[in-house]
Amino acid sequence: MAVETCVAFLLADELDAEEYAQFKPKTPPKARKVREQEEEEDVDEDDDEDDDGEKNYFSAAVPSLSVLDFQKYFQLTQTQVEELVRLLSPCAWATSKLDGWTVTHAVLASLWTLSTLESHCSVAARFHTNESLICHQLNEFCTLVTTNFADKIRWPKWKEADVSVSGFSSSVGLPGTVCVVGSCVIPIERPSDVLDPEAYRDSEKEYSVNLMTFCDHKGCFTYVTAEHPGSWHNSKVLLETEVGRALQEDPLNLLRGNHIIGDATFPLSEHLLTPFPDYGTLGEKKLRYNLKVRAALKVVQGSLGSLRSKFQRLRSLQMNSITQISLAVKTCCILYNKYLETNNTADVECMEEHSVVQEPFHELPNGHSGSLGGISKRQDIAASLGRKPKKESSKAYCRQWYEV
Repeated sequence: MAVETCVAFLLADELDAEEYAQFKPKTPPKARKVREQEEEEDVDEDDDEDDDGEKNYFSAAVPSLSVLDFQKYFQLTQTQVEELVRLLSPCAWATSKLDGWTVTHAVLASLWTLSTLESHCSVAARFHTNESLICHQLNEFCTLVTTNFADKIRWPKWKEADVSVSGFSSSVGLPGTVCVVGSCVIPIERPSDVLDPEAYRDSEKEYSVNLMTFCDHKGCFTYVTAEHPGSWHNSKVLLETEVGRALQEDPLNLLRGNHIIGDATFPLSEHLLTPFPDYGTLGEKKLRYNLKVRAALKVVQGSLGSLRSKFQRLRSLQMNSITQISLAVKTCCILYNKYLETNNTADVECMEEHSVVQEPFHELPNGHSGSLGGISKRQDIAASLGRKPKKESSKAYCRQWYEV
């Protein structure tokens, strides 16, 4: 009931003028009155006109919010939000002693802030509070979510790894693939808590961080990092991550004989496979392998696109602390994984329009064509993919004959 009350409180600006005129109270509802309404089971019949107007507004607005509309505003279902409130309620909130401000308010205000590009001032107006509280509340929310729900982002092991390998094998036809890796840039303000803030300026002279993510076959984030400069090449960012170090120091424990799929910006190895460089001379099997790699990469690209679509604050993160930026991005990824709990797979068609555009690793001054193990494994997989169906091969042959 507390969630419904706060949702109704937020919908004032979403109703059109004619609808809102019927239910608008004579004076704006006060946060104190909202809290009293949540705590009291019975409403006194002798309440003043302000209370009656507030009651009518809530009773009219809440039923008008469908299940889909609720998830549109807050990205999670109402049941998930209620669970979030319940699990975070015992935490030590710095704002818990504020009069009229509850954990429900804190959760919904933070979800709303992350889901939209509304100014903090506008969000504060929705909650009848001040801008500084909204900013402080968002930082506190992100800290508590990343602390209490860290297990929502975990590397697939044992059964989970087998399920992901099977999923990639059946969906894109690449055997032994446990995860795919991709990246995008997150615009930020000039960092204030790093030694060299200018390192975070990209080629367009804007400040940004590189969000590198690994996903399983459903598009669920299994590892994320968002603390390195957006100007860094993907191969450099990878080396600074826990996954990158594990690939070098203990790949067997990390992958159990499987591999990761990445694009050409990553170094080829037997543990991280990339597409064949295409200079127009690739054979049929290598081209088929590249098509399957591209299909696998759509999973992580789709998740990054969906993430930025649902949590639009990531398109313009108004923060200048790399620590807080990393927590905010990770919070959005955790919430996105919770979203996938009620939605089977990510929208692979929602491609990321701000993906990092970088040179292939093998064309870098310090790059190479790949390890011997990686070159051999990639060729073996390409050779094992089989021939195209006869009908498709026949069409290709006829087209080639016609062009000659």
